[in-house]
Amino acid sequence: MSGRRRAWVSCGRLLAPALGVFAVLLVLPAPASAQTYPARPIRLIVPYPPGGAIDMVGRIVAQKLGERVGQTVVVDNRGGAGGVIGAGLAAKAPPDGYTICVCSSSTMVTSPFLTATPPYDVYRDFAAITNMLSVPYLLLVRPGAGISSVKDLVALAKQKPGTLNYGSAGTGSTAHLAAAMFVSMVGIDVVHVPYKGSAQAATELIGGQLQFVFEAIAGGAQYVRSGQLRALGTSTLKRTTILPDLPTISEAGVPGFEVSTWHAIFAPGATPLPIIAKLHREIVAAINEPETRNRLTGIGAELVGSTPQELRALVERESPRWEKLILQMGIRAK
Repeated sequence: MSGRRRAWVSCGRLLAPALGVFAVLLVLPAPASAQTYPARPIRLIVPYPPGGAIDMVGRIVAQKLGERVGQTVVVDNRGGAGGVIGAGLAAKAPPDGYTICVCSSSTMVTSPFLTATPPYDVYRDFAAITNMLSVPYLLLVRPGAGISSVKDLVALAKQKPGTLNYGSAGTGSTAHLAAAMFVSMVGIDVVHVPYKGSAQAATELIGGQLQFVFEAIAGGAQYVRSGQLRALGTSTLKRTTILPDLPTISEAGVPGFEVSTWHAIFAPGATPLPIIAKLHREIVAAINEPETRNRLTGIGAELVGSTPQELRALVERESPRWEKLILQMGIRAK
């Protein structure tokens, strides 16, 4: 017998008992803590102030999740720094399933690139549970401005470089980044004007101080229906159910343009897998209850309910794309 063969045999003899123990562990029931979870109220951190879209989603889901698991789910608003402060608190919480966080795509993908020293590592400090829903954006202009299509807007911007203005809810906001992605892809020279909120930007667009904005569909659709603003396209690759006759921006002349904000649930990184599995199962069931589904789709959301693996893959896919844009455009949160 060769030396290599003897080494493999010896190694096999040493590993056999360990492999046997491992096989037994695979069929043992989950630890008691996972079997009885949850035994007390759960804290759901919303890393944004009360009253916004993410807070609304968090409260809807908290109520239904609490009903399903038989424990109160307490919403804890911890706003600041584009969601970074609240997410940082969630990352440092005990990994026992009693603190979870509803995070947007900006919190988990773009904000870490906009912050000099983010207080967490997305991959190390968080365990993905589920991407609950995504929200498209609308490209809006003022009626009567002579812009009736995406191609009209691009043509006007190229005719008058450096003179058109677009607004957003603030530097580094998803609305700003959506517009920056659009500007980069069509190659136009326009001026960004940041505001303290999306409503202020929409008001300035209606008044003629701006030429276009990107606005989440929940807020933007109301301006379209009232006739105050015109939508040129939606930011997702598929048309939205709330405005099915509106073409996508990709269809309307910018092939491959795709931007949305998504709202997902994460737990601290070392949370046991049986607890992650239970949270995933119950949260997906909660958002698919007819009442919850109606409330969420009513604000323009597209329900997803992904697996933890799909959510993790989404973060890994989105991060390089937005990092490249942020570096290219020199964007820094203020």
